[in-house]
Parts: sequence; C-alpha cells; structure tokens
Amino acid sequence: MRILLILTAATSAAVFADPVLAQWQTVQPGGDTVCSDGSPYRFFVHPGDPAKLLVEFEGGGACWSAETCELDVFTRRITTDPAQAARQNQLQGIYDRTRAENPLRDFTHVYVPYCTGDLHWGNVTQSYTGTTGRFTVHHRGAINAQAAVSWAYENVPAPTQLVVAGCSAGGYGATAWSAHLMAHYPGASAAHLADSAAGVVPEGFFSRALNDWGIQHSPAWPNAIPSLSLDRLDVAHASLPDMYDGIAGFFPLSVFSQYNTLQDSTQTFFYLLAGAPPAGWSAGMQESVARIRSANANFVSYTAPGTQHCVINRPEFYTTRVGNVLLTDWVRDLVATHHPPNVP
Repeated sequence: MRILLILTAATSAAVFADPVLAQWQTVQPGGDTVCSDGSPYRFFVHPGDPAKLLVEFEGGGACWSAETCELDVFTRRITTDPAQAARQNQLQGIYDRTRAENPLRDFTHVYVPYCTGDLHWGNVTQSYTGTTGRFTVHHRGAINAQAAVSWAYENVPAPTQLVVAGCSAGGYGATAWSAHLMAHYPGASAAHLADSAAGVVPEGFFSRALNDWGIQHSPAWPNAIPSLSLDRLDVAHASLPDMYDGIAGFFPLSVFSQYNTLQDSTQTFFYLLAGAPPAGWSAGMQESVARIRSANANFVSYTAPGTQHCVINRPEFYTTRVGNVLLTDWVRDLVATHHPPNVP
C-alpha cells in the first residue's frame, strides 16, 4: 500500500498537466492484487483534465473450467504497457491524444489491465485438474480492478464527466463496474461503452462462471441493485440483458451502449468454446442488442459489418462509418449528449 500512496501523490499532481504532453504513469498497488499465474499486478494512468474521467477495462479472453483454463485463450500476466507503446508510436484509437477528432483525448485515463480470465469479475483462487495434472489460476480480476477504481476515487474526486469503457472481456468489466463508478460519482454525466462484448452464451453459462470465478464474493458484482442481487437473481437462467436491465434501470440519467461487428470472429470463437452449436452467434447478438434496446431507453448500439473484434484500440476507430454515421462522431455524441442514434 505504501508504494501506491507514493505513486499516487506524484501522479495526482500530474493530473492537471497538459493531457497531450503528459506521460503514462505506472501504479503498483500490491496487497492482494495478482495475475492468474501469480505474477504482480499493475495498472496505468494518463493524466488529463481532472473534470473528465475515463476508466477503461482491458480485454484478453477468458476461461471457466479446467479444459478452457489450460488453453491459450486468455492473458495470464500483464503484457500491455501503454507507456512503452507511446515510446514506440503504437498508440491508436482512443489512446491517440494527438488527434483532434478523438472525443476522449483530454480525459484523465485510468487503464485497468486484465490477466485473470474472469472478465474483471472474479475473486477466488481456483485449482483445476487438466491433461497435464493440477494447476492453479488466480481469478482475482475484481480485486485488481478494485485497486484501480480506488485510485480513481482518491485522485479524481469530482469529475463532471465519466466514461466507463472496455473492449472484449473489458466490455463486461466495464458493464459491472459502471454501477459502482456511477454510484460513487452521482454528479457526473456518465456514459458506458462496451466494445465487442455482446455476451451471447448458452443458457446456464453464468451459473458455471459464478462458481468458478467466485462472483458471490466479488466486489465487482452490483449486488446493491435489487434485481441483480445474487440472493434474488435466477443465476441458472441469467443473461447479459438482465445485467443491462438492472444497471441501466438503476441509473436512468446515464447512457449505456454496445459496439459490435456482425460477424465478430473472436466473439464467435468464444461462443463455440462455451458449448453453443455452430453458427448462430450473429443472430444471437442482434437479438440480444434489440432486446436490451427495447427494454432500456438509455441504451444505444452501433453495429458495423465485418469480422473485426474491438475498435476503440485500433485505427478503424476513426474510419468506421455505417450509413452517414462516423463512429468517432457517434462516440462524441454518446459522451456529450447521451443521445447518439442507433446504428444501423
């Protein structure tokens, strides 16, 4: 904890720096934080306007059983370092603060890395038996995320604008954690963006993940929302639309959103890995998005053609256009007005 406080003091002073000239800072929280393979956890902060806060959750696959956790389908340790990427001129999408059309270029950016295979939701150390014997996975994504979110609470005390975003697994992290962030910052104009995280899975998948990831003990789960309280929720039949109904209904002045492509190759892969029958992901995604949209006036969606997975961290963030709606303009309206159009 002492390391966190030392870094916090230095970084907090830099929050008021020019958001284009400022540099990424690394925070090593220590304590109970840990990656799935036992390696240390850290997160990153880019100083910006203290009145504007972006909390972004990284993606990186998932696993929920011995069979999936021994596969190379999730990130086991932190491999992304935005400070290093900046030195190599590799920052793209919302990370490119040199582009005037970037609607998030001047936000204070808290980047929450992902290395636990549990959608930033987990709070358990699990022992699995695989083809080569027993192995351990630290599904502690909620503990790691809590350290980054706590840093934001301490160092960005009163933003007027809040954006909670994430790509892939990070999109699910953003959805669950948005409830906590919006509750903590009731005076902020709040927007949520889940990029490539439609959550189309076979019925019953959530109850399995609940047990394998220790969600019943997780600070990530929004138990304060009555319909999502685990003592009331029908976990055997729960789905992602249920989560949106609960959170969007609890925060009617905030806006929630999804971006997807029609044939997302990565989401399709995990759909099959979860035991769904071949084909059907695209239709399921569109049905799920339509279902959430019909039940929640403060939910909007942007669906693009193609197979690409994730857009906020890619150059296509600036070039994607469906009809006459440019994605960057859509995100700007999402953040500024809460009323972008549904696309298509």
